[in-house]
Amino acid sequence: MKLEQATKVQIAKNALLSLLLYILPIVLMFGTFAITGQRPWEKKQQHKQQITPKSKSVNPQSQDND
Repeated sequence: MKLEQATKVQIAKNALLSLLLYILPIVLMFGTFAITGQRPWEKKQQHKQQITPKSKSVNPQSQDND
């Protein structure tokens, strides 16, 4: 079965529109990060690093062995 030219064009337009709608939020998110300078993934790593040393510093067994 052969597709008509108009059908091929319509399928191509719909595919491009779908791709644009899929990519647009991602582009806007990274554009916002670039403009504002925010790096949420770095803040999350810093937060984990701050929590980890505090929880390891408390060791009741080391106080008994002195």
